[in-house]
Formats: sequence, C-alpha cells, structure tokens
Amino acid sequence: MPETKKPEIVVALAGTPNVGKSAIFHQITGADVIISNYPGTTVELMEGRVKRGEHDIRVIDLPGVYSLGAVSQDELVARRAILEQEPDVIMNIADASNLERSLFLTLQLMELGRPMLLVLNMYDVALAKGLHPSTEKLAKKLGLPVITTVATHGENVARAFDEAIKIALEGKRPKRVLPLSRDTEKAIRELAVEIAKFRGKAPFNLSARTLALKLLEGDEHLIRAVADLPGSESFLMKARKLAREMAVEYGEPSAYRIARERHGIAAMISKEVTDIVPVKPKWTYRLDDITSNMRTGVPIMLAVFAALILLLIYVGGFLEGLVVGAWDAYVSPVLSGFFTSLGNLGRVLDIGINQGISGILAVVIPYILVFFLILALLEDVGYLPRMAFVMDSAMHRIGLHGRAVVPMLGGFGCNVPAIMSTRVLTTRRERLIANFLITMVPCSARTAVILGTVGYFLGVQYALLIYGIILVLIFIVGLLLNRFLRGKVSGMIMEVPPLRVPMLRPLLSKTWMRMKHFVYFATPILILGSLAIGALDVSGLLSVIVSPLSPLTSGWLGLPAVTIISLLYGFIRKEGALVLLVALAGTSNLLEFMTPLQLFVFALVVSIYVPCAATVAALKQELGWKDAILITIGTFVLALLVGGIFNHLNPLGI
Repeated sequence: MPETKKPEIVVALAGTPNVGKSAIFHQITGADVIISNYPGTTVELMEGRVKRGEHDIRVIDLPGVYSLGAVSQDELVARRAILEQEPDVIMNIADASNLERSLFLTLQLMELGRPMLLVLNMYDVALAKGLHPSTEKLAKKLGLPVITTVATHGENVARAFDEAIKIALEGKRPKRVLPLSRDTEKAIRELAVEIAKFRGKAPFNLSARTLALKLLEGDEHLIRAVADLPGSESFLMKARKLAREMAVEYGEPSAYRIARERHGIAAMISKEVTDIVPVKPKWTYRLDDITSNMRTGVPIMLAVFAALILLLIYVGGFLEGLVVGAWDAYVSPVLSGFFTSLGNLGRVLDIGINQGISGILAVVIPYILVFFLILALLEDVGYLPRMAFVMDSAMHRIGLHGRAVVPMLGGFGCNVPAIMSTRVLTTRRERLIANFLITMVPCSARTAVILGTVGYFLGVQYALLIYGIILVLIFIVGLLLNRFLRGKVSGMIMEVPPLRVPMLRPLLSKTWMRMKHFVYFATPILILGSLAIGALDVSGLLSVIVSPLSPLTSGWLGLPAVTIISLLYGFIRKEGALVLLVALAGTSNLLEFMTPLQLFVFALVVSIYVPCAATVAALKQELGWKDAILITIGTFVLALLVGGIFNHLNPLGI
C-alpha cells in the first residue's frame, strides 16, 4: 500500500511493569515530555512529541499493567487510552527474559484488533539466562512483526520505532487472533452472532468477536458502554446466560476460565519459540538471591534506607548551606533594602517574597531534589519490589502484605500518589490500613522539615531518631488497626524484575519531571502563604490567631506561641510549615528563634499529623469522607500527644 501523509501519528507504548518501557520511551522522545492525568482519573500518562522524516509523532507511554481486565485503575486507563484515543499503532513492549508472562498481555492487545508491533526488550538479559526466543517463530505464531531491543544501550530502538511508524501508515492489523478452547470459542461465536444482529454501532469500533469475549469476561467498563445503547438488552442477557453456563461447567467464573486459557496459550507459545542453552550464572543472579533472601535482604534494606537518610542529610544539608548562603549574601540584602523604602507594604513583601523564597530554597532544592533523584535510582535499578518481598512477613503483622510496601515507600516521595496506588490492594480493609499508615510516612516535604530543622541544626542522630519514632508509631498503629478491624490478610503475588544498571537519561528525566511538577505547583502556594503571614504580622492580626491557641502551643507543646501559624499552615502544605517558620522567625538561623528541644518537638509534630489538604482529598476519594476525617483527626491527636510527651519529659535530654 502506498504511504500516505497523516497530520499526526499516535504511537502507544504498552507492556507489563518493569519491561523497560520507560527506557524505550525516553530513547524515542528525549526530554521533551508532558505528564498529565488521564481524564476522569488520577493515573498519570507521559506523552512526547517527535518528528520522524515528514511525520509528526505523538508517543503515549501507557501505565504498566499485567492485564487489560480493567480491574485496577491502571488497567482501566491503559485499555481506555487504546480504545478511546485509537492510536495508529501499539508498540507492545515485552520482556524477552520472561516471555510467557508478557505474552498474556500481548494476546489481549491482539484481541482489540489494533495495528501492533511486538518488541522483545531486555534481549541481553534473556541471552544471559540461556534463553533464545526466535523472532521468526514468534512472528509466525502471532501473525505480528517482532523486533528485539536492548533499550538500556539503545540497540534496535530506532529500528523498532521506524517499523511502528510503517505499520501505522499501512494500518497493518494482526493477521490472526489465537483461538481459545473449543467450548469457549463456541460460546464466543454464539454471542457474536447475537451481537451481529444489533443494528447500532458497537462501542469503540470493536469487532463482534472481541465484544463477545469481553462481555463473557464480565468486563464492567464495556458492559456499561453497551448498556447505554438502545436495543442492546438482548445480547447482554445472552452474555450473562452464557457466562453462567461456563461457570457451572468449569466450576469457576467465566473470567477466570478465559484468563486460565490465555495463560496456557502464552506458556505454550513461549515454550515453542524459545531455545534454552546452558550458561554460567552471572554475578547479578547471586545479588538477586542476596537481596531477596530474608536473612540478608532485611539488613540490606535497612542499610539502603539509612543510606537514603544520610544522603539527604549530608548532601541536602550541604546544598542548603550553599544555596541559602548565596541568597542571604547576594540577593536578600538588596531586596530588603528596596522593600524598606516602601513602608508597611515593603514589610509585607520582605516577609512574603524575600524570606519566603529563602525558605523555599532551604527546602525544595536541597532535600526534595535529592530525594527524587534517589527514588528514581531505586526504581530504575529494580530494587523496590525486593523490598516488598522481604517485608511481606512483617507487613502481615499489621494487616497488610508485602505489595503494600511499594505504595508506602512511594509515600516517602508524596503521600497523594501513594494513597492512589493502594488500589492494587484487594480488600477495603487493607486499603484502609494502608492509607492510614501512608499518611504517617514522612513524605519528601516532611523530610525537608525534619532535615531543615533537626538535621541541619541539631545533627544527624536527632533526625534519624525522629524517623525511628515515626516508624515505631506506624508499626504500633498498624498492630492496633489489624487487631480491631475485621477481616484477614490476603496473599501476595508479585513479579520481581531483574536488577539492572539504570540509564542516566531516563533517570535524570524522571527526576526533572517530578521536580518541575513539584516546583510549579508548590512555589505559588508557599509565596502566597508567606505574603499572608506578612500581612497578618504587619496588621497586628497575628496575635488574634496566636493568643487563643497559646495554651496548646506554649503550654502543652512548649513552642513559641506564634508557631501555631506554621503548624496550621502545614496542613495546607507541609514544606510550607518550614518556609513560614523561617518567615515568622525573621531569620534562617532557627536556633536564634527556638531552643533545640523546641526544634525537635516542632519537627516531630509536623512529621506525624496528616501531611496536607491534598492528602485528605485523596483519602476522601479512596475511602469516603467519614474515614478521611477520622484518619485526619487521628493523626492530629497522635501528633499533639507525642509532641507534648517529648516536651514535658524530654527523654533525650536535649
């Protein structure tokens, strides 16, 4: 077919987690990437635009999913993006070293009938394991073009991308759909005949067979789409009847039966197209065993966590001194001199802009940047799933399983996406426990408060102590919730990817995108908060807020009465508590404003209660207002209780 010029070619990257999809995305698109939530969801998609010859290309990086069952939010978004946006071609990224697992998703993508290319990534890992999948045999079995790549080295990525564009221009669809069992295919054909009688338009231009298969699986998303079509009642009833008959015949729901058959086909194909040759085990396999074994994995995990904190303290502290020192030496005096000439307005601007920016520089660049960089490194190396594996037994004690470790670790970056990611947990009880505990995990903003106060002014040992106190509180709260909430802990099934050397460009790109998003969102709010403090201070209204609450602030917590403003604003944004504390103190040297014990209590209280209003909104969305309010109140009471105890007993002798 002759090539035709299209205004824009849309390429969708689809694949299971940890197959190197992000590496391929960044190899193709470079650093010019847009991150946005998929409409109506909280799931982020990355998009990049490139020009290839005469063609403008839009590349969409879909969430990594194991299935298109639309059970989790990620699965629903991946499937919706393919069906609703109708990409010109799907680049299905598969793990060549774990072909059977990847082919389960490939079979589902083929059933959608979209133009498609199969990319066997991590081919070097497969060869190192003695696995030699044949692209020729696989292409013949599937009726799809197949290309091998090693994304970390850029091998064949450009060739795969060019092939995807060619497929998009030709509109080349899969040549065949691999049949399921005889009885299942009989039910599919029977329902497809009924659908063919329907005079309306099938949703998303799906074929009668594909729609029949999805309805037999009980796909709620498509059932709702079909139910809105006039005259669809007959084949919906037929689908329910056939699904019930399959359940009776096989002794399990039709969706399970169909999934089981797909797994069988994937296993058969993988075995037939892969030659296995003996190889000498690589040293990374030994490292896999060490990091995944309970006896060695737990100490390694503790060492990794300690290294993370120490890097934040020392590298972040160094950067804070460098950045804030430069601001105070070269910029702040100039701004103060200018604002002084403006009278009361100048005083407001000096607190809001001059001291506000100083506080932001003390928080954002030194600590949050370093944290995002380390988090991206741990993700790309493939270490986070190993932490989940070795923590599974301990997590059962607090009513969760190891898979909950990944959202909780994500909470060290930001609690909001961590809460959203608890949707992978199977029961409401697990989600409730996980969400409560995640709100207590020190996010990057709270880490900035801890390190910008206690770590910087008192020393590393006191910062580590606050982390230790919080982790103990998390465990105690988890034990109590597990004891008093009804229900049992489900088991964990999780695939652990191979350890690998990360690519520098995607790692830096991921860090930059997270940092950019954070700065764009947080900076205006923090500046406005500082300006509000300045206006309250200059107008004399600050005392109206401070005095009534001084018994709590000064009496119970032992803090300067004015710090209640910072504590309250911490509910809006946690790093804002430190920024406004600097503004209230009128100096970046907080030891001139507070005693060491007061700094410790302040950081402890700020680090325990619910991190921000955005987190409360996320809790409401996941659990409802009742549980969101209870969790918020619970963390506030716990923070005040623990802070008051440390103030009055001073067990550390600070």
